[in-house]
Amino acid sequence: MKHQQIATTLAAITAQMQQTNLWQDESPSDRELSSKLPFCVDTLTFSQWLQWVMFPKLFVIVETKAALSSKSNMAVMAEQAFKAESVDTKVLLALIKQLDKQISG
Repeated sequence: MKHQQIATTLAAITAQMQQTNLWQDESPSDRELSSKLPFCVDTLTFSQWLQWVMFPKLFVIVETKAALSSKSNMAVMAEQAFKAESVDTKVLLALIKQLDKQISG
C-alpha cells in the first residue's frame, strides 16, 4: 500500500514538473550525474536531481517493493532550490513534502 501511494505521488510530481517546465527531455551528462555531493549540487539543479537521480531510485524501490529509507527530507532542499525558480512551485513543494512523509512513515 505504501509503495502504491509513493508511486501515485511520484506521478503527480512528474506531472507538476512538466506543467511548470521543470521537467527535461534530455538527460544530463554522465559526468553531471556522477557527482559525489548530496543532491549533486555542484552539477545539477534540484529539479534535475529529482528527475534523473532520485526518481529512478524510487521507481525501482516501488517496483520491487524494497525497503524504504527511514527518513526523507527532500522538502528542505526543495524550498531552498525553488526560490530561484520563476514559476509557481507551491503545489510541487506540497507534493514533495507529501512524498517525504510517505517515505519516512
